Amino acid sequence: MRLEGCSLSEIFICTKLPKTTVYGYIRNIPLTSEHKRRIEQRRKELFKNRINPRKGKCRPGRVFVKPESWSNELIHIIAHFMFDGSIEKHGCVYYSSNKYQISHIKDLAEKLFGVKPTYRMRNNKVGVLSFYYVELANYVRKKKGEIFRYLKNEAPREEKRTFLQAFFDDEGNIYYNKDKRRVRGYQRSKKVLEEIKDLLREFGIEGKINKNGNEIEISQRENLIKFANEINFSPRLYINPFRKNGIWKKKIEKRKILKLAIKSYLNYRRPIQQFLPSPSSSLV
Repeated sequence: MRLEGCSLSEIFICTKLPKTTVYGYIRNIPLTSEHKRRIEQRRKELFKNRINPRKGKCRPGRVFVKPESWSNELIHIIAHFMFDGSIEKHGCVYYSSNKYQISHIKDLAEKLFGVKPTYRMRNNKVGVLSFYYVELANYVRKKKGEIFRYLKNEAPREEKRTFLQAFFDDEGNIYYNKDKRRVRGYQRSKKVLEEIKDLLREFGIEGKINKNGNEIEISQRENLIKFANEINFSPRLYINPFRKNGIWKKKIEKRKILKLAIKSYLNYRRPIQQFLPSPSSSLV
């Protein structure tokens, strides 16, 4: 049997002899590379066909509530898991350097799902919420696959607004100087950015996806005003004042920067008007 490429376990099962006895007879008979490949293939097939009654289920005592229908709060937390989070095999994780966001997601998950996460702080000051519930991961993964179809066909306007705000809270920033004022949102999936663009258009906001397909940009005064009025960033969401390439060297809300950017359209026009001649004056 060994010469034919059988493994120790296969010979043990067939002969019903102790493994130590079997090993004594076969230890000096090496397997060829082809035999090893076949044994590994048989092992994978056996594992694949094995029925696991607990697959996809939490261990006993760890349960969570499954909301039966979409709601504003469910849209909110699914969006955050999609953007600044991850859906893994054994649970869901959310990352943020903002303490308010960490506390908000923790409270929302407990309210919606009845689960409590573990929390740790990375060396780079990013907080990590880990929800080790395998059934929660399966549920969130399923809802992630359904969310755009729901937003497009059934969701009320308020839930669409909530989704967009969650996206820009997690993936967005606001930038302005004398020449440029823009809100940007990053995402690796161009398909997701196309969905974001379509949702923005429902609020009368035009967004532009860059050539690389990893960023959507909102510019021009009218679009920025509509964004501020319809979507905006959440309160208490601050920029990182310690970034080396950051313009702002202090803690400031993103929505306040957006307000300053819109206001700056008028501020930058005033100096220009001062140097224009009045209708009654003459040029020398």
